Amino acid sequence: DGVVNEDVGSPGVLDSKQLQLTPGAGMAIGRVRRRGVKVALVTNQSCVGKGLISGADLEDIHNELQQMLCAEDGDAAFDNVYVCTSVKEDKDPRMKPSPGMILEAMNDFGAKKEECVFVGDNLTDMMAAKGGGVVLRILTETGYGKGLMGGCYVPTTRSPRQITNIDNNEDLNAAVPFVYTKNLAGAVDWLLSGAN
Repeated sequence: DGVVNEDVGSPGVLDSKQLQLTPGAGMAIGRVRRRGVKVALVTNQSCVGKGLISGADLEDIHNELQQMLCAEDGDAAFDNVYVCTSVKEDKDPRMKPSPGMILEAMNDFGAKKEECVFVGDNLTDMMAAKGGGVVLRILTETGYGKGLMGGCYVPTTRSPRQITNIDNNEDLNAAVPFVYTKNLAGAVDWLLSGAN
């Protein structure tokens, strides 16, 4: 929630009727896939571990998300979806901010960390990507990104910001450097422009 689909707040999407794509998400995923890039969704879904929905309910939500993406762009399919349904108390190494799912994805795709890009909207995303050795990390303003950045360094659609230090934010400074962009579509525009 927050990068591909709009964040609906805690405890997250519990019904596919709550799904709404972030602007241009399907087209963004389709664009990178047409260039031969593998795309994976890496998501914590503790709502299952808490008993709020079942694993089958979550699969239905992800199927609906995939259909919505493909309705926007026929090539916007995930190559794989990595899900951790544990709760924090489980201390699951797959659960972000631990890098387990990211390392699993890199292994499955035979990708080196310097070949990967991770796009997320919160601190746990950035910490997981950094812990997994992903060099190019992108934080979106959508979801929790804007609040995390405290309204500073506002990105525009065409002009992401390179972040190397954030005043008075020790937690986020542990995840720098990263690029701060408007949304997933803006991240893909920047990546494909060769500006990185």
